[in-house]
Amino acid sequence: MANMMKKKGLGKGLGALIGGTAAALSDGAAAPSAMLAETLPDGSQLLFLNPSEIEPNPKQPRRVFSEEALAELAASIKRDGVQEPVIVRKMGARYELVSGERRVRACIMADLEKIPAICRDVSDGDMLKLGLIENIQREDLNPIELAVAYHDLVSQFSWTQEELAAEIGKNRVTVANTLRLLNLPEVVQEQVAGGELTAGHAKALLAIETPDAQIAAARKIIKQGLSVRQAEQLAAQSKPKEKKSVAKDPNVAEMEDALRRSLGTKVFIKTQKNGRGKIEIEYYSLDEFDRLLRHLRMNQ
Repeated sequence: MANMMKKKGLGKGLGALIGGTAAALSDGAAAPSAMLAETLPDGSQLLFLNPSEIEPNPKQPRRVFSEEALAELAASIKRDGVQEPVIVRKMGARYELVSGERRVRACIMADLEKIPAICRDVSDGDMLKLGLIENIQREDLNPIELAVAYHDLVSQFSWTQEELAAEIGKNRVTVANTLRLLNLPEVVQEQVAGGELTAGHAKALLAIETPDAQIAAARKIIKQGLSVRQAEQLAAQSKPKEKKSVAKDPNVAEMEDALRRSLGTKVFIKTQKNGRGKIEIEYYSLDEFDRLLRHLRMNQ
C-alpha cells in the first residue's frame, strides 16, 4: 500500500476528492478489504479495493492486452501511484469491474493490495457501452476489437449505424468502415488484431472479391511488408474488369441511400420496365439478421 501512496499518491485530483483519507493511508494505516473513503456528490462511493478480488467485466470489448504495455504501466504505477480510479459496480458481496481493466491488471503486476475504485449503479445494458466508450477515448482497442464492440452495441440496442455513431461521437462512415472489417476471413481478422496488418491494409483487402483471394493477398502484404498504398494497388489489380453499367435512376438511388441509413446495411433496389422489381437487404451474420428483423417489425 505504501508503494501506491508514496510521493504523488493517488494524484492531485483524487486526493482533493477524498481529503484526509489518502493521508491516513499513506501513513501506513491498515485498510479493510473494501474501505469506503467517501460518498461523492453524484451518489457513487469511492472505495479502496484489492485489485485481485475485483471480478472482470464480462462485456469488456478489449480482447488483447500487451504484456509489454502492462509492464510499463505497472512500473509507472509503482513510481507515481494510481492516477485515476477504476469504476466498479456491486454485485452482492463482490465487486465487478465496469471500466479500467488495464489499470487493474497493471496494479496486480505491481503487487498492490489496494487501489481506488468508484462504485456506481450500472445496469447490464450499460456495461458494454461504458467499457467501449472508455477504450475508444483511450484508443486502446485494436481494429477488430473495435468492430466486434460496435457490432455488439448495434445488436444489443438495435441501433442503426447512425445512432451508434451519435452515441460514441464518431462519423457514420468511420463506423461503417470499421464494421466492414468483420466481413474479412477469420484468419485475416486475427492478423489485423495481432498487428501484422493495419486497419488501412484491412480496408484495402475488403476491395478483393473472394475470401481466398483476400487471404492470399494478406499473406503477400505481410511477407513483402507492403505499405497501405501498395496493398490498395494489389487489390485493384485483383479486380475483374467492370462491365459498363447503365446509370441508375437518381430517385431510385436516393431511396436506396435512405434505406441504407435507416437499416444500417447495404440495400439495393432493382427495377424492371413493367413496374415490378425487388429490394435486396444484405446481412453479414445471424445476429445482424435478427437485428434487421426487429427493426422492420418495429416499423410495421
